[in-house]
Amino acid sequence: MSRLSRIVYVTQSEFKRRENEIFVEKCELDGRPVREQFVFDLRSVPIKEVLEVDIAEMVTQEAIQAYGEVKEPCIVEHAGLIFSGHTRYPGGLTKPMWNALGDRFLEETGSRGRPARAQAVVAYCDGQKVRTFVGERVGAVSDSPRGTREFYWDTIFIPETDVDAARGKTYAEIVDDPNLGLEFKVLRVSQSTLAMLKFLEYRAHNPPSLWPNM
Repeated sequence: MSRLSRIVYVTQSEFKRRENEIFVEKCELDGRPVREQFVFDLRSVPIKEVLEVDIAEMVTQEAIQAYGEVKEPCIVEHAGLIFSGHTRYPGGLTKPMWNALGDRFLEETGSRGRPARAQAVVAYCDGQKVRTFVGERVGAVSDSPRGTREFYWDTIFIPETDVDAARGKTYAEIVDDPNLGLEFKVLRVSQSTLAMLKFLEYRAHNPPSLWPNM
């Protein structure tokens, strides 16, 4: 049996940790389960959150910080919303705006009912260069927050899906539904899963030259 490649994933989010567990256990890459190819080493390392509209620029800077802390190749991932009519906004500012505005987010941003994209970016720093991998999910912003899973804007983003049981539901409502749940979100509609799979596809063919044992 081939040795598993180790991925150091820097995050302090318990939500991301739980989603990563499902991703590793249930997702496949090139027809093989992720768990048979990679092992994720999750590190709860505090790094300064960079304020940037461009998510790729934001996570690039954070990945450099994270590498400086863990001293080995690592990834950082962030996601945000991009409203119809914009190329990047609010992007990397979605989370701090959500934290600051709370229940006024929809009103203050004029985003109620608006088409939007959920974009996730995985940034990978191998000690020589930072590479970014983007995943997107088309959808819309709901008229009001719906669902109990308060993972930032999960209560307002409605992903497009061809599954009738999930159509018109926010991420949080999908997770609440016992017939769908967090597994459906991760496997079928998550922009973060798409970004992570792109990263793993790259990593499978490009082991870090400075770290041959990873």
